[in-house]
Amino acid sequence: MTIKTTEEYTRANLEAWNEAAPRHAEHNNAALFEGFKDPMHIELEGDILALLKRVEIRGKSIVHLCCNNGRETLSLRNMGAGRCVGIDASESFLAHGREMIRIAGAEDQVELIQSDIYDLPEHLIGQFDIVLVTIGVLSWMPELKPVFEIIQSLLKPEGQLVMEDMHPILFMYDENLEGGPSSIQTSYFGKDIWEETTGLDYYGHEVYDSKPNYSFMHRLDEILMAGIDCGLQLRFSRSWTMIYLIFVVTLKIVPPSRRSAL
Repeated sequence: MTIKTTEEYTRANLEAWNEAAPRHAEHNNAALFEGFKDPMHIELEGDILALLKRVEIRGKSIVHLCCNNGRETLSLRNMGAGRCVGIDASESFLAHGREMIRIAGAEDQVELIQSDIYDLPEHLIGQFDIVLVTIGVLSWMPELKPVFEIIQSLLKPEGQLVMEDMHPILFMYDENLEGGPSSIQTSYFGKDIWEETTGLDYYGHEVYDSKPNYSFMHRLDEILMAGIDCGLQLRFSRSWTMIYLIFVVTLKIVPPSRRSAL
């Protein structure tokens, strides 16, 4: 496989996600549109929901990176957050999200912006109390350091990053398509790039001949240090086994006057 630039990888992934959007909509949109008629409806659950309650989001400004169709972004508003902004590269998914926001009557509080995460609009810099990254984002990122630099730039002083994702150990294993146990196929310390063309329908599990998409191996220490090296301080971390191994972290900006003491 020919190594591509970050821009080429992200553009290819965008095309694959746009292709998947109608399939996701077929499985989800009717229930989501009905659900968000209820102002208390929330599409967040488990430990990420508990963590958001832990950091006290009520009244706070939150930007949700790689928000997909914005169902979790809109959920933040229903949990009492203040200004909520969702950002995703796929206009196809965002169009579904804007319809959800319209149904919920939340246009004055929830905004969805189409943008590549590596090239966000400058007017967002320093505007948010919380940056939220939910499950399934980091493995799509060719480079971690610029992502955490962007996250840091979005936060107000003393702002926090709340992040949930699959533990990277998952990517060592290949699924047994015959129903047997998965087996280790990849080193945890490798820098593999995976190219897949079997689709991104993780709801209906339809396999189709799709545009290529690319995912990347980032070790847990690389993820945490990418944040710490950008001036973020680890305040909370938890790993456990569900369907996947998942970690949740809260990272908080360290004022420059304190960094030399850490």
